[in-house]
Amino acid sequence: MVKPARLVLIAVGAVVALSVIVVVCVPLFLNTDSFKAKIEKTLTQSLGRTVTIGKLSLSVWSGGLVAENTTVADDPAFSKQPFIQADTVTINVALLPLIFSKELEIHGFSMESPKIQLLRAGDGTWNYSKIGSTNPTAGQSTETKQAFPNLTVGEVDIENGRITVGNGPGVATTVSHVYEDVDLKVKDFTFTKAFPFSASAKLPAGGTASVHGTAGPLNQQDVSATPFSGHLDVKHLDPLAMGFIDASDGISGTVDSVVLDASGNGTEMHVKQLLIDGPKLTVVKSNVPSAPKQTKASAEWATMLENLSVDDAEVKNGTVTLASAGQSGGSVYQQVNAKVTNVTPKSYSPFSASAVLPNGGSLSATGTAGPFNQSKNAGTPLSAQVTLKHFELGTSGLLPPDTGISGMTDLQAKITSNGQTLNAAGTATVAGIKLAKDGVASTKPVQLQFTVVQNEQAKSGEVQQAVVTLGSSTAVNISGTYQTSGASTAINLKVVGNSMSINELEAFLPAVGVHLPQGSRLQGGTLTTSLTVTGTTANPVISGPVNVNNTQLAGFDLGSKLQALSTFTGGKISSSTGPGTTIRSLSMNVREEGGSIRTDNVALDVAGVGTATGAGGVSSGGALNYNMVLKLTGLTVNSGGGIPASAGGNAALAGAFSGFIPGGKTGGAAGGIASSAMKSGIPVAIGGTTSNPTFTPNVAGLAAGVGASAAQGYLNGKTNNNKQQQTNQLGNALGGLLGKH
Repeated sequence: MVKPARLVLIAVGAVVALSVIVVVCVPLFLNTDSFKAKIEKTLTQSLGRTVTIGKLSLSVWSGGLVAENTTVADDPAFSKQPFIQADTVTINVALLPLIFSKELEIHGFSMESPKIQLLRAGDGTWNYSKIGSTNPTAGQSTETKQAFPNLTVGEVDIENGRITVGNGPGVATTVSHVYEDVDLKVKDFTFTKAFPFSASAKLPAGGTASVHGTAGPLNQQDVSATPFSGHLDVKHLDPLAMGFIDASDGISGTVDSVVLDASGNGTEMHVKQLLIDGPKLTVVKSNVPSAPKQTKASAEWATMLENLSVDDAEVKNGTVTLASAGQSGGSVYQQVNAKVTNVTPKSYSPFSASAVLPNGGSLSATGTAGPFNQSKNAGTPLSAQVTLKHFELGTSGLLPPDTGISGMTDLQAKITSNGQTLNAAGTATVAGIKLAKDGVASTKPVQLQFTVVQNEQAKSGEVQQAVVTLGSSTAVNISGTYQTSGASTAINLKVVGNSMSINELEAFLPAVGVHLPQGSRLQGGTLTTSLTVTGTTANPVISGPVNVNNTQLAGFDLGSKLQALSTFTGGKISSSTGPGTTIRSLSMNVREEGGSIRTDNVALDVAGVGTATGAGGVSSGGALNYNMVLKLTGLTVNSGGGIPASAGGNAALAGAFSGFIPGGKTGGAAGGIASSAMKSGIPVAIGGTTSNPTFTPNVAGLAAGVGASAAQGYLNGKTNNNKQQQTNQLGNALGGLLGKH
């Protein structure tokens, strides 16, 4: 028993020794450099690219030749740098024919840590597109057949590779994207048949990708159009870092995972399934019309995209943040889901979408889209029904944040687009609407009907009709145009309202920044206006005429403010106005800009008081600055103890003035003031704020207007009758008129 075992050990030792001798000696007696030129020539002919090998040696253990410092030249139209460069390439060959017959049969390749450069030109072609197409018959040469039996390479294996993807000729930018740890395995590679493959890589920004499937036969005219079928899994995809989108698109973020099952035959592409799960994207709106992209797909890829079909494409569990350029923060839309099915090249495809809005409301949309626009997704025609519930305008991210617009909206809209022009029509109810920076939310909802047409490329549009209904019947009609450019939107709108009920308008006034005196409210009457709105959405300029008729400012007693003037009207002012102020008519030209309001050609008729004309303004903080001329009813109409509009009335009015003059002497000055007051009215300055206005008479100006120097002396406390008296009784008395004190 010992002897047979000993013989076995001797035999094994002999085999091992022989193997060692072969491993050591064969490379010494076999001149592998004699095959280098043949391998270089064969691969150069097959690939259509110059292949250079620095040194070639035989490795019996690995069963092949080891090529050092190997490079494959790039297409000279793209780059002078190598297309592939590898420190070490193992060429798996048939050892027995190589050793005994010096015949070269290549069965496979393996590369460790190769560096591959992929470039895309401005016309959409890649630097690998023409591999193998320079000499289409080279693959059938005698040398190639000998080197590649049956034109087949048993295995191609790439490990720990590095791929750099960049821009080639015709593209201005030189941005590149790097893919690390690239592994590729190809079995039974051949030019004429399909072959299986698998690959994996680390993506830019920490993502990973893996794919497996089949490819081939190789397209000899354009390798990028070679038929394929495969399954792709991607984790933590960063579209911007990958170069799928441009930084100018304003989109950034990541996608948790992408699953794709697809196939193509060089002229058609079919997607069985596309699932995009967990996208977390931020979209920064610049509102600048986008320039057309120069890059386009190659002819073969363009053909495949034109013949694209998709069975099922879905976005799940997305989060989209809308932000404005130059602004911090954003509006977050969560649980974004979308699905489209049965996409074909020339048909409309059904889709659905939903999301949770920033304030907790909801969005849903259903409709059809297509045919798909490959060059610009936004140019794809669509028809959709959109429903928004509890949509807060102020936090939506769709409006510039400095407009001051807010309100909770429920909307139903029909949207159609042919890829160039978008049409939107619908209705909305807005609760708590606010349309001005200094406005206060309306206590009553408003109804809106609208029709808008927008040019998608120019980002300009026309508001063909927008009807805002306040209350049960009061309507405001809006029409005009807009143009987005820069950080805001230029507008040119017309706002028209005819005989609108003030009772229904009253609750809406604070929303547009109109603040009534504290404790007051408008009752009854109508308002008519025709306003022009220009400027931008951030800084609109509103101008035009406003007319008010037969309304009452309840809770505001103008008579008490003008109580001192009752001396000249027999007490008629306070007794006629009572606890409210009845406005028979009010007309003016309004201009609002930057929060400040300017009113010109003001004409006011107040029952029991008289008329007032003039101009002035309201600052953005609500401060009043008006100069008005007041004509009192009692000075012009003889009624119940008032002073008659006659020479006698003039004398009586002068007497009334003399009661405020020191020493009781008027000379001709008081008569001149009275005459001017009866003829031209009393100048009044209105100050204070909109919530608490003050009224100050300008009798000195009235006296100056009639050239009454003596009266000027009285008003300045300089009469000869009482030089020691420092207090001007008339000035103080008239200063108390209209509530100065």
